[in-house]
Amino acid sequence: MYDVNKPYNDLPLLPPKVDLKDQELLLATLEASDAISQLKTMLTLSSRSISNTLDLLSPLFVPEAVSSSGVENIVTTNDSVYYAKIMEERELSPAEKEALNYTNALMDGASKLSTNGFLTTNDYVALQKVIEPTKSGIRTLSGTQLSNPVTKKIYYTPPEGESRLRDFLHNFEKYFNEAAPIHEVFARMAILHYQFEAIHPFSDGNGRTGRMLMPLYLMKQRKLPVPVLFISHYILEHRDEYYQKLRAVTSDNNWRDWVLYITRATTEQAKYTCEILEKIRRAINSAKQVMRDNLNYLYSSELVDYLFSNVYFTQKDFEKAVRVSPMTARKYLSDLEKEKITMKHKQTGKNRYIYITPRYISILKQA
Repeated sequence: MYDVNKPYNDLPLLPPKVDLKDQELLLATLEASDAISQLKTMLTLSSRSISNTLDLLSPLFVPEAVSSSGVENIVTTNDSVYYAKIMEERELSPAEKEALNYTNALMDGASKLSTNGFLTTNDYVALQKVIEPTKSGIRTLSGTQLSNPVTKKIYYTPPEGESRLRDFLHNFEKYFNEAAPIHEVFARMAILHYQFEAIHPFSDGNGRTGRMLMPLYLMKQRKLPVPVLFISHYILEHRDEYYQKLRAVTSDNNWRDWVLYITRATTEQAKYTCEILEKIRRAINSAKQVMRDNLNYLYSSELVDYLFSNVYFTQKDFEKAVRVSPMTARKYLSDLEKEKITMKHKQTGKNRYIYITPRYISILKQA
């Protein structure tokens, strides 16, 4: 019998005893599979390498980072994090730093997966170190307990002992990297997320690392080319249900409702992410048309890629990316502004202008 006050050193290893061929689970899986397939199609950029695709889509990691941080009551906004990317580190708030760390970690995880084809325990540790650089590494001290922040009532005591935690993570790693049957992919993603939270291997950053591993798992299983799935957006909006069902696995072995929750979240967020990508696609096509009609001399796919993968940028950034002189950059930016493709404003406290692509940023702010 599980005791919330004692370390859960007998946490069952993966796979759990759960019927993944339950009719309702299979129906939910079919819906998730269809939605993810549509998202995969939209994320697949023809003739682009994974590295280039990651660079182009990296701004879409920010809404996930902000929502995942929000689940932990670390509050910031998409816009402030985009703006933070062009600021000096000393100017950033703690919440902005944490959200930026999350986006960097997600990029690192995707790069490692695309290069190696798998993630190891050392990779999980490395991702957490990016998220929490001052509290990194596997827990070595005893006494960790999770409690309600208001009532202080303990609701979970994770396993203890670095050797034991590494054994659990080794089992997790094996389940994460093995090829999953088609009908089990989304259920396994839910199972893996629960298990990571139950192992609770770090002193901080467990929730964010665990949520990050979900889209990375879909990438590992070749369901997505890059880990763009705003699943934390759903969890943030249904946070009480998330924690209730997560804890019910531990207390009641209720895997079915937990798997259904994550599978349905996957379906909803795949559809939502597709809507965001479609808005971006229309904005890109509109900008291309304006450039072809009125600014044909400066039109290039590289320029469009730059405008729709950098939310805030300076003239110097533009010069370097487009490989033009300062004089040419000023002319290009002025012409783009006249056509309302870009806008500029003076950066507070600095002697420089900041440029944006207004249609792009308005989409991302709402994501």
